[in-house]
Amino acid sequence: MPLLGHETDPLLERVERAIGHAHAHYEPVSKWSNIRRRFRKPFAEFLGTAILVAFGSGAIAQLVFSTNNSWFTMSLGWGLGLTFGIYVAAGVSGAHLNPAVTLAQAIFRKFPWAEVPGYWFAQFAGAFAGALVVYVTNYSSIKESDHSSTIGIFVTGLQSEDVSTTAAFIAEFLGTAFLVLVILSTSDKGNTPAGNVQPLIIGLSLAAIGNSFGYQTGFALNPARDLAPRFLTLICGWGVEAFSRQHWYFWVPIVAPFLGAIGGAFAYDFLVYASGPSPLNN
Repeated sequence: MPLLGHETDPLLERVERAIGHAHAHYEPVSKWSNIRRRFRKPFAEFLGTAILVAFGSGAIAQLVFSTNNSWFTMSLGWGLGLTFGIYVAAGVSGAHLNPAVTLAQAIFRKFPWAEVPGYWFAQFAGAFAGALVVYVTNYSSIKESDHSSTIGIFVTGLQSEDVSTTAAFIAEFLGTAFLVLVILSTSDKGNTPAGNVQPLIIGLSLAAIGNSFGYQTGFALNPARDLAPRFLTLICGWGVEAFSRQHWYFWVPIVAPFLGAIGGAFAYDFLVYASGPSPLNN
């Protein structure tokens, strides 16, 4: 540290070197710190996904139990939940918060395949935890209501008798494809990278998808968001109806989002992406 002109204080220099050395070689001292450092990415995915589902399913609960909400406010709840979840996890794990997004990142953006199982487990566990928060918060109202009217708080399904399983599959496929298109385009340095507002843009895109393509199914667009809460409802009193309702519809919000994410990433890379490695650029 220069003091006067080119003169230096040897003592201060030694102190600065010691401080720098300490920072460079800092090691967590507790066992939990070591565990957290090792599993920080899955923990971030768990927490971010839990926030997403807690806000989203919580918005549905408000719609079911209150007359002051609408489909728009419910969609906005999902969108803001995704925004908050991304802000929590993005700097650590990349904030996939969705097994379908993780799969697309592994196929098209060289996300390490070895990390995929850990991300998926964390996302499903987080979705279960988020749904559990909503269940506990609304326990009294749920117990006083018919199960057929409350299961939709946690799981998606055909919203009308006029909607076929095929139409629902297409809606889930397209909705997920559009979501992945937004994710990839806003993170593409060769396009219009969104920077710190990317979480908000992605969240608003989810709300827009819910308002434009969500009515047929309730827009899962995320296998973890639907399957994990189904297991919660299976355990908490709805029984096998959680899976058997609507002619065993449960497979649609699992398969369609995976295929939709791949389709959306393929479309973006095939038509637009030229900024980095991709199976379509190599």
